[in-house]
Amino acid sequence: MWCKLGNLFFHTTGKALKKANSTGIQRNYITTSNLYWCEFDLSEVRSMYFTEDELDKCTAKKGDLLLCNGGDVGRAAIWNFDYDICFQNHISRLRPKSVSLSNVFYLYVIRYNKEKGNLNGRGVGITSLSANDLLSLVVPLPPLNEQSRIVTKIEELFSTLDQMERNLV
Repeated sequence: MWCKLGNLFFHTTGKALKKANSTGIQRNYITTSNLYWCEFDLSEVRSMYFTEDELDKCTAKKGDLLLCNGGDVGRAAIWNFDYDICFQNHISRLRPKSVSLSNVFYLYVIRYNKEKGNLNGRGVGITSLSANDLLSLVVPLPPLNEQSRIVTKIEELFSTLDQMERNLV
């Protein structure tokens, strides 16, 4: 079955940095410079103030799929740390609406769509991806066991390719 990404995931973007903002609790947050394909670089994490109302909207929890909607549009990774982190406005958080969705499967679906040119931003200079464009992306919806089988196969193939690359050096 095929459906729109927005039918499968709850979506939110983070908070914009404003110098005048000094209300709330100071929290660490990640930017697009921390978010890479399938991983995070947390060597330089910034902090800003978040109000209680903003924390729910702008916080990633373990298992959330995070995606750049600014800069290198579409770049994505799963937050798999045992602590929560806030995120800025150029990052989208995708949280499954159902337990029958594999974030890892949809990470690969997003990467495939990025490589095929189906997930592009708009703008001059710095591109950005609108929430509407992201959430209207048409994606497959196989049963959970099929999602898991596909992820296992993809990871086997990546492992084989990594081994071939190491053997060439």
